Amino acid sequence: MRIAFNIGLIISILYLPWWVGALILLVACFMIERFYEAFLYGILTDALYGTSLGIHAIMYVASLYSLVVFCLAAFLRDKLSWQ
Repeated sequence: MRIAFNIGLIISILYLPWWVGALILLVACFMIERFYEAFLYGILTDALYGTSLGIHAIMYVASLYSLVVFCLAAFLRDKLSWQ
């Protein structure tokens, strides 16, 4: 399952709109425990599509998003029961 999410994220970063990759990253962080690749994909997205000024002068938007999603998913996964 981890390999499928990785392939889906690579394809979405390169060929699909940004929100498709963000949605796949969100699902991957909830489904796979310790999905550390999220940080790598955030950095890759910023390296490929980031601007010098960014959005509201924040240059690393995708990296920040991946960090927030990873931490939020880890917190919520502990609180929810996956039966």
